[in-house]
Amino acid sequence: MTSLIQVLISYDSLHSILTVPHSIVPLDPSICRQPEPLNIHDILQRIIFIDSPTKSQSLMNYDIMQIFGLRILSVLLSCLDTLLYFVDTHDIIVYLLKCQEECKVDEKIVIDDASIERNRILVRSTVLGGYTEKVIPPRLTKETMSNDYPYTLFHEMKLPNCYLTCPSNSPEAKDDVKLSAMNLHTDSSSSDSWLDKTRSFVLAACRKPSFSGHVGLMEVVLKYQLQESSPPFPAIKVEESADTPSEEIKISGLKYGCQLIVEYGVRLNLIPPTTDTQAVEKLCRDAARALATQQYTPPESVKFDWFVCVVYLLFGGQSARIWSFLVPFSSTLTSGYLWSLRLLNSSHVKQDIASSGLTVIHYNACHSMERVLQKALPKVACAFRTSGMSPSHVVKRWINSCFLNILPWNEICNYVLLVVSEGPVYLVLYCVALLKHLETRLLQHSTQHTLLYAVLEEPVQGFVLSNYLDYVTTLDKEVGAMLRRDLGDFNLSCEGER
Repeated sequence: MTSLIQVLISYDSLHSILTVPHSIVPLDPSICRQPEPLNIHDILQRIIFIDSPTKSQSLMNYDIMQIFGLRILSVLLSCLDTLLYFVDTHDIIVYLLKCQEECKVDEKIVIDDASIERNRILVRSTVLGGYTEKVIPPRLTKETMSNDYPYTLFHEMKLPNCYLTCPSNSPEAKDDVKLSAMNLHTDSSSSDSWLDKTRSFVLAACRKPSFSGHVGLMEVVLKYQLQESSPPFPAIKVEESADTPSEEIKISGLKYGCQLIVEYGVRLNLIPPTTDTQAVEKLCRDAARALATQQYTPPESVKFDWFVCVVYLLFGGQSARIWSFLVPFSSTLTSGYLWSLRLLNSSHVKQDIASSGLTVIHYNACHSMERVLQKALPKVACAFRTSGMSPSHVVKRWINSCFLNILPWNEICNYVLLVVSEGPVYLVLYCVALLKHLETRLLQHSTQHTLLYAVLEEPVQGFVLSNYLDYVTTLDKEVGAMLRRDLGDFNLSCEGER
């Protein structure tokens, strides 16, 4: 099981393995007469999509293999990109709900290991949220088997309220940004530049757990960055979406991804309750077209852009402000790391690197993170090594999804603000701080040989940036110079160097 997950842990790996001509075709019944599956696609079809009597009869031990397949699916769908892929190709949510419906007896779903596992997957896959924003139900244990299972099992698309918690977002905190700008302009006693003053204010703000005036500070710090330094590459140019859908770049899982974002934003009172998915879909399409104009070859399809959706929620769905931030931000070095699709196949990196499908996040940020991890947290680095998994796989997944489904919203805001202000060095150090927070849990699961599942399946609990900011700034003093040198050089092409 672990070996199979290690092969499919990366969305890019899973996508390249499964997107062959027969990958989205229902399994031919004749394969069930084969002594063994012929490839990974057949393995998944055999143990996950058991949707016919022929398939179930082909399994030597149906109950055990069903749980085995669901555990694999649980780990795979913890990656949001993989979730959207399976929604697109296999309608996985509908399939799981149908399986739950078939387990009903006297209008109640029978509680067993399989129905509980499906329930966990559905809770994680139908709504976004960190550990304070939704409840992941436990698996069956001796304690839960001896008592009534405390959570409602469901077979419809709407998630029961017992799984949702809605932390309050204080609207008055948005006024902090006006106050911050006033403080910056009235403090003339320091000889520091406006950018340095803004960055100092950002660090001070991040020390306040309840601070939520992120948007204005992001706009202010970006303004001063562009005034005091030359952008490494040109900003994107935004054009309105074409009216004909066939002319648009295909975005994997666009509709379901936007549904998740809108539901999350409405539930947390970030956008109006009347918001529909059309505005988010248009934003994603326009962003994809803008990025395609700076790529070697315009792609036929692209991954869902989680960073753009986070910006959409940060700015409350205000299209004009969103683009007034994204366009200038796209010219900064930080955008290449924080915005995971910014430099994918980009003409601003050498063509041989761009054609590989890798981004600077993978071959630069994650590589640098592992170097820092080996020095700062050697036990954690060793735990990953002995588990057979690279910490880069985990960190890359976190960055690509912009920590959605990993951290609560306010911590995601802190992450974006901190990296926009301090640059990609703090993106690396933030991930190291997060792994330090998880150190005890990782070491415990490493001895139990369950590290892979512990770090991928569950949201990070209890992490608050303000508790680790001193640790991050201390690391910056120790390794910051090395990271700035390494992260600033990602093989720009001649066009990007001008």
